[in-house]
Order: sequence, then C-alpha cells, then structure tokens
Amino acid sequence: MKISKLYKEIATVAYPLIIMNATSTIMEFVDRKFLSMHSTEDVSAALPAGILSFTLLAMFVITTRFTGAIVSQHYGRKDFESCSKVIWSSFYFAICAGLISSYLLLPLGCYLIQLGNHSAEIIHLEELYFTAIIPSGGFMCISIAFSSFFTGRGKTWIVTIINFAACLLNVFLDYGMIFGKFGFPALGIAGAGMATTISIAFSALLAFLFFIMQNQSKYPTRRNKKFNFHDMKKLLLFGFPTGIQVFCEVGAFTVIIFLVGHLGNEELAATTIAMSINMISFLPLLGLSEATTIICGKYIGKNKKKTAEQVVYKAWKIGTVYMAFMVSIFLFFPNFLFSIFAPVNQSGIDFSKVMQYGKIILICAGIYNFSDVTFFIFNAGLRAAGDTKFSMWVTIIASWFVLVPVVSILVLLFNVPLVVVWICLVIFLMCVSIIIYSRFKSGSWKNIALLGDKS
Repeated sequence: MKISKLYKEIATVAYPLIIMNATSTIMEFVDRKFLSMHSTEDVSAALPAGILSFTLLAMFVITTRFTGAIVSQHYGRKDFESCSKVIWSSFYFAICAGLISSYLLLPLGCYLIQLGNHSAEIIHLEELYFTAIIPSGGFMCISIAFSSFFTGRGKTWIVTIINFAACLLNVFLDYGMIFGKFGFPALGIAGAGMATTISIAFSALLAFLFFIMQNQSKYPTRRNKKFNFHDMKKLLLFGFPTGIQVFCEVGAFTVIIFLVGHLGNEELAATTIAMSINMISFLPLLGLSEATTIICGKYIGKNKKKTAEQVVYKAWKIGTVYMAFMVSIFLFFPNFLFSIFAPVNQSGIDFSKVMQYGKIILICAGIYNFSDVTFFIFNAGLRAAGDTKFSMWVTIIASWFVLVPVVSILVLLFNVPLVVVWICLVIFLMCVSIIIYSRFKSGSWKNIALLGDKS
C-alpha cells in the first residue's frame, strides 16, 4: 500500500472525529466562557468539579469506548453481524454504568469535594456543578455504545453530526440556564452542569435512532438484542484495563488540581482557564487518536499488521505537525487567549495575577503537548491490538507511586510556586510517553488475538 494512500485514509476517518471533538471543545470553551462572565469563582470551581466527575466516570466511559476497537476488527474480517451484536452488549454495560453513577458516585463525589479543603464558597459551587453533571455519565456511555457501531466501521461523519447537534443544544441551554434567558431560571454554575447532561442525553437518543435505522439485511441491529456473555467478556477483558488506566491517570490529575487549590484561588483560576484554552489542541488530538485505533484495528482484523504499524507512525507525524501549530498560537497570543475569560464584574479574585500565572502554565502546556501526541497515538495503536494491560500498569505506577506523592509533598510541605507543579507534570508525561512508544516499537502487540484465531 502506498504511503500517500495511508495518509488519505487517516485523514478521511480522522477529520470528522476531529470535528466531533472540536464540538466538544466548543462545548467546554463556551461553558467556561459563560461561567467566567458570571463570576471568576464559578470558572474556578468548574474544572475541579468537572474533572472529578470525569475521573469517577472514566472507567465506564473508556471501557464502553473500547467497543469501537472490537467493531473495527470485526469489520476488517467482514463479520458484519458481529458488528451489531457487540453494540447491544456495550449498551447493557452502559445501563449498569448509568445506575452506578447516579446512585453511588454522586454521594462519593460530594464527599471527595469536601476533602479538597478549598474555600467554602468554591466548595459550594463545586458541589452544585458536580451534582448537575454526574447523571450525564450513563447517557454518555449509551451514546458511545451506539456511536461505536459507526466509528468502528470508519463511518465517522454520522457521529460528527450527532455531536454537532448536541453541541448546538448545549450552547443554547448554557446561555439560557446560566443567565436565566429564554424562559429558564438563572441557575449559574448548576445550570451549566444541567445543560451538559441534557445535551449528552440528546446525543444518546440520536445515536440510538441512527443505529436501529440501519439496513437490516446487512446489519441486523434490531434482531441481536440478546445479552451475549462472550461479547461482554471481551469488552471487560480488553476494555476495562483501558478504563482503569484513564481512571488512574485522570484521577491523579484531579488530585493535582485540588492540590493547586491549596496554593490560592488565583492559581486555581489560572489553571482552570489555561486548561480550557489547552483543550483547543487536546480534544482534536483525541479524534486523531481514535481514528488511529479504528484504522489500525481494521488492518489487524485483516491480518495486515505491517500496514497497521505504518498507520500509527503516519498518524504520529500528522499529530506532531498539528501540535506545533497549536503551541505556536499559545506562545504568541497568551494575553488575547486569557482576555477572553476576563470577568464582566469584579470578584474576589485578582485577574491580573491569574493572567501572570496563566502565561507560565501555557508555556509548560506547550512543552508537554508534544509528549501528549506520542502518548495518545502510540497508545492508540496498542489499544487497537488489545494490548491494554501494559498501559494500565504504567499509568498506575507512574501516577500514584511517583507523581501524586511528589506533588503532594511539594505543595503541602514546601508550598512551592505553581510553576514547580507544572514542571513535575511535564517531566511525568515525557517519561510515560517514552515508555509507551518503546512498548509499541517492541512489536509485542502483534502477538495478541483480540477476537481469537480466525476460523
């Protein structure tokens, strides 16, 4: 296969996913923008509460997302009926995830917020946002389950349309429910969380409707509703380690965010805004990563592992060029980017200090973004093959036995400046990305049979 053809295939599958993730970026960005207009305290509380909710939901969301990798290998083998069968098993898993998130994770999250020991005002706002957004977990898993039928086969435009429609609804609801427009009550930060939950539920409904409307002669999406233990076992055996990995990684980052809150409200606000800006580059990278998994998985299903390997390296080159462009924007226009989040009304937080801290954070983020490209793209290749346990253990050890203890000591005992915390994050991600790259280069993933031997 010519290299130019591989680039074309990556672009064809990736750019709808990049647009899809761009809509998620818009949702997050608009959410933060509206909250910053409401008050700087609101936007300070949104990141720790939001990332805590994602941390608690990560195991379920990422495990469900692995459905796409399974579908891609079935599709590569031309086993079209299995492409629809595995979706229903994923859906049943998503229902369980929704029940757990609604009834168990809500009180747990509120308890953890109290342990964060932020100011009383920030804690109150964090609890409001967390309570409103945590029910979105079940809807998110359902949306991912049905959307995986399309992403796993490379039909990514359908999922992009679904997410774009949800994004438009979210922007409308955000403005209405935060500020009390269009007949809604002014709910502030709670309105932002509720808007997100409603929009994700809407995307789940759309994904389900697209799924059951398929041509039943080729893809019997309505017939294979029966629970399948074998499909569920594959999802848990290979997908759950990925869920654990992201849970531990994001969980560690959540702890770091709460530790930053100990340094001061300005430091926390600067971190929140800088990370919101950084999502402009980060979320599209996730789209490229997901496309890499889909295409790589398809060629593994066809038993063309050399081509699958080439896909990963080409995707890494694309990601590196893209990230260089995004980082240059962060470095040359930090004042403009931060001014977007300037509060309309005065608050207790000094926004000039927020901007000073933010510039430093953007420089650090620019450095670790290149490591992000290496980590996400090569890990996508490992995930396509089902090599998920290695990444899980690397993340657990690096995050919870190195990063969190080191940063906790530096912040709680030595009260170090914010820049020291971010330098630790940069070094951490550089080391982890090198390990993941080395694992992929070793070729051990080529010996894994995700679907079993082809009969």
